[in-house]
Amino acid sequence: MLCWFRQNHPSFLAAVVFFMLFISIKRPAAANALSQNPKEISWHISARTVTFDNQRNLYIAEGNVFITGGKTRLEADYVEFSNKTKDASAQGHVLFISGEDSISCNAMQINLSTQIGTIDKGTIYLQKNNFYVQGENIKKTGRFSYSADKGSITSCPGDSPDWKITGENIKVTVEGYGVAKHTVLWAKKIPTLYSPFLIFPVQTKRQTGLLTPRITSSDRKGFEVEQPFFIAISRSSDATFYTDYMTDRGTKLGAEYRYILDNTSKGSMFLDVLEDDKIDDGTDQTKDYRFSETPQRTNTDRFWFRMKHNQNFDHGVTAKLDIDVVSDEDYLQEFKDGFTGYTETSAYYEKEFGRDLDEYDDTIRKNRLNISKSWSTYAFNADAVWYDNVSARRQNTADTTLQTLPSIQFDAAKEKIGASNFYYSLDSEYRSFYRKDTTSTLVNGQRTDIYPKIYLPIKLGNSVHFEPSVGIRQTAWHTNDFTDINGHSDSLRTRQMYDIGALLSTKLTRIFNPNTAFADKIQHEIIPEIDYAFTPDIFQDDLPYFDDLDRIEEQNQITWSLIQNFTSRKSSLTPEGEEVLTYRNFAYIRLYQSYDINKERDHESHPFSDIALDTELPLNDFIRVDMDLSWSPYDNQFNSFNIGNTLKDNRGDQLRTEYRYAGSLSESLYAKVNVTFTDEFTAYTSIEKNLKNNNTLETQAGLSLKKSCWTFHLYFADSQDEQSITFLINLHGIGELGTK
Repeated sequence: MLCWFRQNHPSFLAAVVFFMLFISIKRPAAANALSQNPKEISWHISARTVTFDNQRNLYIAEGNVFITGGKTRLEADYVEFSNKTKDASAQGHVLFISGEDSISCNAMQINLSTQIGTIDKGTIYLQKNNFYVQGENIKKTGRFSYSADKGSITSCPGDSPDWKITGENIKVTVEGYGVAKHTVLWAKKIPTLYSPFLIFPVQTKRQTGLLTPRITSSDRKGFEVEQPFFIAISRSSDATFYTDYMTDRGTKLGAEYRYILDNTSKGSMFLDVLEDDKIDDGTDQTKDYRFSETPQRTNTDRFWFRMKHNQNFDHGVTAKLDIDVVSDEDYLQEFKDGFTGYTETSAYYEKEFGRDLDEYDDTIRKNRLNISKSWSTYAFNADAVWYDNVSARRQNTADTTLQTLPSIQFDAAKEKIGASNFYYSLDSEYRSFYRKDTTSTLVNGQRTDIYPKIYLPIKLGNSVHFEPSVGIRQTAWHTNDFTDINGHSDSLRTRQMYDIGALLSTKLTRIFNPNTAFADKIQHEIIPEIDYAFTPDIFQDDLPYFDDLDRIEEQNQITWSLIQNFTSRKSSLTPEGEEVLTYRNFAYIRLYQSYDINKERDHESHPFSDIALDTELPLNDFIRVDMDLSWSPYDNQFNSFNIGNTLKDNRGDQLRTEYRYAGSLSESLYAKVNVTFTDEFTAYTSIEKNLKNNNTLETQAGLSLKKSCWTFHLYFADSQDEQSITFLINLHGIGELGTK
């Protein structure tokens, strides 16, 4: 059973239910009419009749009374107003408007200068939050503070709201906190939830305070309460501290720190620590605290530190830092959910930094520092990469994970050589490889690789392009304790290689004029290409091996391809009568195959590769198809076939289907349907099935009912690991309440 409350705004709290009260009354700024001091606020009175009582020094207005000053307006049937003290006593259909918010009541006594007074049987409407606050006797104790003996709050209009929260002894300070006693959540006229005491922030600005708690219950952790506390350190930095109490596991403490240095430099770091009450001692009693795919966990001290930082320096130099260190292999699986869980953290980093985390079940975590600079045709990158092998560290086994400390790359894009007809490109790098533990074949060392390439574009006739190229690669290694297959242990090794290539292509273009609702013009572009690549076979087994660059395979093949692009143009007129042209690439198709000359020369079978097809068809805003496949010309069958399509309409209905086939390895089907019955009622269902063994991987279904002031969600999920039913009720402006 899982039960929680969730609030979308980062400054809201609710212990059991949520209650928020806010009003913004601004001091009017102007001066004339009833003001005796030109620096004071000016108030204007209009009514059917206005008289002045000399004895009491009061203006008495009756019938359609309006008192205005700046952004403040008071309306009523009858008003007594003192221009000296700025006290106003209003009765009958009273409406007090300050800025975007308003108060309606039977009677009101208020000082228009200090905005302190009392409200009899009033309703306060807060436009920004769409809140209605009602009370029998509301005291306005300050410009931004209120108190009420009894009151209620809702975001539903009308005398009989769909929901409301009532309370006693309510005290509220805008941009501060509010307290209430004996709060009750009502569904129409039915009480549904009670809390003896409630404290809540009433803030629209970023301020220090408690955030919404998360309350759950599970077999693995027991009853769990996760409470965040937000600290607004400055305009450019803040922090959040998390206390995650679990009855069966102990208390997990977390901290998050975010900072912004300038418009392009920022960072964020998280740290969780837990002294776990449970371990995996190998007995049946602790089977709920283990994962079958990871080794036995015997540690109680658990933690997770992660960080990302973006930094811009002068002269276009940028730096990016990623850190991800976790205590054990089970941690990210066990704490996948929650405020500081893997899912939330990875999504946050992807959104804010454009880089997510390694998968939660990956036991080798990547840590990286990158420094880069780009020019128009050149790029410089320096990397230091450390892969933290969690399994080797926890199990105290040999760690032969290959680290790059550091690597330096300098590349040049294709660029013309002076006034000649030749072009060049350059790939170059230096890498220092390190392993904590080495073997006779897995050693440490450095490698330098320089790979320039020369091109000569030639135009044959008016439409055929021919581009031969030649590349020369020079690679050098320096290693310690490396012995090759011949028994040699030279520390310095070198390799010289070359490759040649040629590209023959043309482009055929035709413009069609359908003049339909789809397009005024359609351009069909056909690009046939023949690409030849040759790399000689040289002996490389006497070289150290760190990655694929150390073993470059022989190549002697021709690849043909046929590319087709379809682009539409649609003309439309603006309200001012100006023509606007809209272009859309609505189809891309590439068909290609390779022929291995060496296999044919050596009389090997199957010199031809599979025929492959890649297709993207975003036909319009409602239909999209994507497909890739490979077909064997020898077996006359598909070795892979993947197709997906999305159909949707203006109402919001959508159908997504995906079929994935990888020969004898896998075959699966996924389908999801979203149906919009009305503007308020939507539903969806999805299924993912393994067609090889006819197993259903996961089934989901859900529905949503959205009203003006609340939304109801119901979800069902059935997977191989878990079945769950979840419902959420979103009280607009308050938060979410639900169980799973």
